[in-house]
Amino acid sequence: MPAQLISHYRILEPLGSGGMGTVYKAEDTTLHRTVALKFLPESVAHTAKVYGRLKREACTASVLNHPNICTIYEVGEDAGEMFIAMEYIEGHTLADLIRQGPLPIEKVLRYSAQISSALAHAHEKGVIHGDLKPLNIVVTPNGDAKILDFGLARRSNPMEFDHKTLQTATAESNFALGGTFPYMAPEQIEGSDASARTDIWSFGVVLYEMISGTRAFHGANLFLLCNSILRDQPRSLPPVVPAGLKTVVSRCLEKEPERRYRRAGEARAALEAVDPSTAQDSKVGGVTTTPAAHRSRLWSALIAFALILLVAIGISVIRNGKSDVRSKSPGPIPSRVLLGILPPSSSSDPAESAFDAGLVDTLNSRLGELSTRHSFFVIPMNSTIEKRVTTIDDARQQFGVNLVLVLNIQQASGNVRVNYALVDARSHEQARSGSITAPSSDPFALQDQVFEKVAASLELQLQPQEGRSRAYGGTTEPAAFDFYIQGRGYLQDYVVPEKVENAITLFARALEKDPNYPAATAGLGEAYWRKFQLTHEHQWADAAVSTCQKATRLGPTLAEAHYCLGRALSTQGEYEKSVEQYRRALDLDPGSDDVYGGLAAAYEKLGRLEEAEDLYKQAVAARPAYWATHNWLGLFYMSHARYDEAAAMFSQVTSLAPDSFIGFYNLGGVRVLQGKYDEAIPLLERSLDIRPTANALSNLGTAHFQMRRYAESAMDFERAVKLDSKSYEIWGNLGDAYYWASGRRAEAANAYATAISLGEENLRHNPRDAQLVAYLAQYHAMRGEQKPALDKIDSALRLQPKNPDILLASAIVYQQLGDSRRALNSLDKAVSLGISPEMLRDTPNFNALSDNRRFLALIHGNHPGQTR
Repeated sequence: MPAQLISHYRILEPLGSGGMGTVYKAEDTTLHRTVALKFLPESVAHTAKVYGRLKREACTASVLNHPNICTIYEVGEDAGEMFIAMEYIEGHTLADLIRQGPLPIEKVLRYSAQISSALAHAHEKGVIHGDLKPLNIVVTPNGDAKILDFGLARRSNPMEFDHKTLQTATAESNFALGGTFPYMAPEQIEGSDASARTDIWSFGVVLYEMISGTRAFHGANLFLLCNSILRDQPRSLPPVVPAGLKTVVSRCLEKEPERRYRRAGEARAALEAVDPSTAQDSKVGGVTTTPAAHRSRLWSALIAFALILLVAIGISVIRNGKSDVRSKSPGPIPSRVLLGILPPSSSSDPAESAFDAGLVDTLNSRLGELSTRHSFFVIPMNSTIEKRVTTIDDARQQFGVNLVLVLNIQQASGNVRVNYALVDARSHEQARSGSITAPSSDPFALQDQVFEKVAASLELQLQPQEGRSRAYGGTTEPAAFDFYIQGRGYLQDYVVPEKVENAITLFARALEKDPNYPAATAGLGEAYWRKFQLTHEHQWADAAVSTCQKATRLGPTLAEAHYCLGRALSTQGEYEKSVEQYRRALDLDPGSDDVYGGLAAAYEKLGRLEEAEDLYKQAVAARPAYWATHNWLGLFYMSHARYDEAAAMFSQVTSLAPDSFIGFYNLGGVRVLQGKYDEAIPLLERSLDIRPTANALSNLGTAHFQMRRYAESAMDFERAVKLDSKSYEIWGNLGDAYYWASGRRAEAANAYATAISLGEENLRHNPRDAQLVAYLAQYHAMRGEQKPALDKIDSALRLQPKNPDILLASAIVYQQLGDSRRALNSLDKAVSLGISPEMLRDTPNFNALSDNRRFLALIHGNHPGQTR
C-alpha cells in the first residue's frame, strides 16, 4: 500500500486491483471530497511515454460531463507514485451483477439506455472508450450505471478517430487489455481502424451479456476466442426477449462496422422504443444453441438464389442495399401506415443513381396521391434536409415511419430489375416482398408495375382511374420520361449546385424529346427556382416564373405545375396570384402537405394570420409524423412572437427527427428570443455538430450578441457570411456586431452597406417583403442615414402594422435616431404582441433607456397588455 498521504489525497482503504493497477478510496484534503485513486502497475508506471500519454488522456476526459460517466479529476505523480484521481462511485460493477444471472428486462433497458447515452455524449466530443466491458461499468445504489476509465480512451477529431493497429495498442498499453478480448470488435482484432462503432460493438456484447447472463463469444484459448468473434454469430436469444431488444443487439453485433449503428444515440433511441411489456418473464436467461443464426442461413440462401437468377437473365451489374431485413412469412400491415421509401444504394454510375432516386421520387408522388383516399401516409424522406437516410432505423428515427419500402435496383443487359420489400420499421420483420423486371427501354411499364405491386402489398384496393399515373405528366415518349426521372433524381439533392445543374440539363433533354411535356416543364421551373435559392441571382427567379407558367398551360390538370408557379410567384411578392395557384394545386392534389405549407405562407404574407395558422395545422394533421410540417408551424409561431408554442413545435421536430440540424437551430433561435441563452447555445452547437450552416451560426452569433459578447458574436457572423455571402440579414447582423464590439465600429459601415446593397436587390423583385424593408431601415439608421431609415420603416409598418418583429425594428430605428418617445411607443406595441422583455433588456440600442420608467416597466414584465 502506498504512503498514507499522496499529494493532497489521504488514503482510506483499498477498493480492488487488477491488470490496470490498484484502486484506493481516498479523501481530497483540499476540496474535502471522497475520490478513487488508481495507481498503475510498477511495470509500466515509471516510463515517460506512459505518463505522457496518461496526461494527454486526462485532457481527453476533461471534455466529458455526463451523469453516466465517471469524472476524471487529474493524473498526478508524488514521490515516484503515478496515480489517477477520479470520482468515487459506490455500488457494484455490472460484472458482479451479471455473475448472479440474467438481469430483469426493465433493468437491462434502464442500464443500456444510460450506457448508450454516455457513449453518445463521448462520441459527440470525439472520444471513444476503446475498452467498454461490464467490469468498467458500476451500478450505483440508486440504479444508475456509470462508465469508468474514459480517461484512458484516446481522443481524436470526431470525424477521424485514431488509426492504430491492435499490435500498436497492445505494445503501448498492454496493461489495459486484460480481460478485454471478449468485448473487442472484429476490426480491432484484425488491426483495422477504430471508431465510435467499435464502442457500439462492445456495447452490444455487454447488452447481450446482461440479457443472457453469458458472453456472446467463447473460445478455449485466445486464438479460438478471436476466431469466434471474427466468424461466429452469437447464440440466439430466447423468444421471450422483446423483438425490438433483439434487433438492437443484432445491429450492434454486425461484423461489418458500417452495418452497425453509426452513433450511440441511434442505439439509445432504438432502446427507448422497446416495449418491455412484450417480455414473457421478468428475467430471461439462456440462449438457443444453433449451428449458426437463422439470419445468416437465410442470407446465404438468398445470395445463392440471386446468383442463379442473375445468370438466368444475364444481369451483370448488382447493387445490393445495406438494409438489415429479417425475412419470414408475410406479416400484417399496420392499421395506420406511415410509409417511407428507402433510397436504393448508390451506383458508381451517376445516371443510374439519378434514375433510382427519380423512381423513388415518382413513387412518393404516386403513393401520395392515394394517401387521402386510402387512409395511409407517405412520408417523403428528402436526403438533403437531413443527413442521408440509408437504413431502416434512419428512416424510423428521423422521420417517424412505421413501415419502410426497401428497394434494390439492378440494371444491365437492357433490363431493369426492382426487388422490393415492405419492412416493419421497429422489428425489421419483412411484411411483404416481390420483384419486377422490365426492359430499360420501357420506363412506363417498370414504374406501373412497381407502383401496382407495392399498392397491392399495402392491401390498397385501387380504383380503375388510379392505376395509371399522373406522374408521367403527359408524355408518351419513353426517352423523355427517362430523362425526366433522372432529372427528378438529381433534384433530390437540391442543396448541391452541381446536382441542380444536372437536373436543369436533364429536364431540358426531356423537353427536346417532347417539347410539350408538362411534368418536365414544371421540373425545369422547380430547378430554376432551386438555383435562385442557391445563388440569390434573380434571373433564375424570373426564369422559374415563366417556365412554371408554361407548365400550367401545357398541363392545366397537373398539380405540380400549379405548385411550381405558386412558389415562384410568392418569391416575387405576388401573393394573391400565388394563392390562386396553390388553391388550384390543392384541388388537384388534396393530400399534398407541401401545397398546404405554400398556401399558408402566402396567406401569412397577406396578413391573413388565422387562415395561415389553420392551414399549417392542416399540414400537420395530414402528416402528423413528418417533422417538416411541425417545423413550418413553429416558424409561423416564432415570427409572431408566440415563443412557447414555437418551442413546442421545434421540440417535436427534434423528437421526430433526432438528427435534425434544422430543428436544433430553430429551437435554439427561439430560446435566444426568450433570453434563455444558456439553453440556446448547446442547441445551436448541436446543430453545428450535425451540419455547419449559416443559419445556425447566425443564431449563435445573435445569442452571443444579446449576451453582450460582441467579439465572439462578430466571429460567428464572419463564419456565417463565408457560408452564405449573399444573405443581407447575416451581413446586417455582422454590422451590428462590429458596431458594438470594442474598436471595430469603423468596419460596421461597410457591412451595413453590403447588407443594404443585397437587400435592395431583393426588394426590386419583391417590394412587399415587409421584414426586409424594416431591416433595411435599421441598417440605414445604424449608418446615421435618417431619411432613408424613416422612409423605409414607415413603409414596413404600412405593410404589416401588427408584426412584432417589425415593431421591434422600428423601435431600434427611432432610438438610434434619437427619438425615444416613438421608440417607447413601438416597444409598448411589440411587447403587447409577445416580444420578450429579455430581448429589450439585452439589446444595446436601448442602453440609453435604462433609467426610463416606461422602459423599466416593460423589461420587468409590468406592461398591462403583455401576454407573457
